[in-house]
Amino acid sequence: MKIDSNIYGAIVPHAPTLLEDEMDHKSSSVIKALQDIGVKMQEWGVEVVVAATTHWQNEEKFFIDNSPFHKTVTDYYGFRTAVEYDVAGHPQLAELLLKAGEKNLTFPNALKHGVDHAITIPLHFMFPDKNIPVIPLSVSGSPLCAFRWGRTLGTTLRNWGGKVLFLASGSLSHDLRCFMSGKMLEKHEQFDRQVLQLLSEGKGMDVFKIDQELIEMAKPEGAFRDLCMLLGVMGSQTLGYVQAYEKLPGVGQGVVEFKDLGHSEKDEELLRYYKNNDLMH
Repeated sequence: MKIDSNIYGAIVPHAPTLLEDEMDHKSSSVIKALQDIGVKMQEWGVEVVVAATTHWQNEEKFFIDNSPFHKTVTDYYGFRTAVEYDVAGHPQLAELLLKAGEKNLTFPNALKHGVDHAITIPLHFMFPDKNIPVIPLSVSGSPLCAFRWGRTLGTTLRNWGGKVLFLASGSLSHDLRCFMSGKMLEKHEQFDRQVLQLLSEGKGMDVFKIDQELIEMAKPEGAFRDLCMLLGVMGSQTLGYVQAYEKLPGVGQGVVEFKDLGHSEKDEELLRYYKNNDLMH
């Protein structure tokens, strides 16, 4: 897939079971897809990963870790292995994002966070040499605010000009009760498949039209705010290229790639539609 912009996007999962699969030499389409994206990005010459992590969620403020170096945050337990992924940051670009957010009235704050497993696990497979700087972003605010913040991020990254991989790291369905009990429910996969289908049709914003009871049952990890950030960056109608899907009890793992669609006036029309129909706040 040809990359025509200086921004590329991806939705990635981060279940620690992926590390166990690797340890057991177990075949995994998700691991293969992450590795393939990493090779593609290295060949493209990616300069930085900007990562929205669903393990840094906040209801109000948006945060950016502008540190020159990030230490691993091991925030998962009970698995047979863990990964250490200390990695460089990119303070200069982070400062540009902070200033752009202030100018556009988002007012993000700088805060030291490190790299949690929503970042370390996918990057372990994508860039095992730890040679690509990372800027961690919180997943915050409402879906509407997250989308508008994504728009600001996208414009700033395009103007910066360097090659950027924007990651939204989170599970599709994320029902941890079922994960802990090992209970498989068809409705979790039904939800996952609906989300992936909408993304593949360039209708990612229509996830808010999915049956509300199904959404509440599936418990998407970022409550769609991570997705809204990505769609704000890449364009609300950008096509998603689904590379892999695997299901665990209660947890849907999808790998989806996105080309940059750029700024579109239709984005504002869509926002008004979703807001006026009480689908998005």
